[in-house]
Amino acid sequence: MHVRTILRFLLPFGALSAASALGLAAAAPAVAAETAVVVQGGVSAPGGLSQATCPSGTHLTGGGYQLPAGTHDTVTYNGPSQDARSWYAQADHTAVKAFAVCETED
Repeated sequence: MHVRTILRFLLPFGALSAASALGLAAAAPAVAAETAVVVQGGVSAPGGLSQATCPSGTHLTGGGYQLPAGTHDTVTYNGPSQDARSWYAQADHTAVKAFAVCETED
């Protein structure tokens, strides 16, 4: 059984945690194991766009964002790029950092 987990980050800068999925033990999978890689985008200018791009050899499976501690701003965009290689995040008035969750097959 193959399970993909989409991670969303709503944490202050400097703190990062991930949600995890629980699966049932089963026979060895018939496909190669996949390894998740989390890529951080740069911190945007206030109100600007942050982009986190998956490295070559991986594919985007999800993403999220991070706002500065104590910020209560509206996030206006939190989603994938049209080509599904990057994750974008943007807030109304504050800086934001995008994260991309990428998978690679071992």
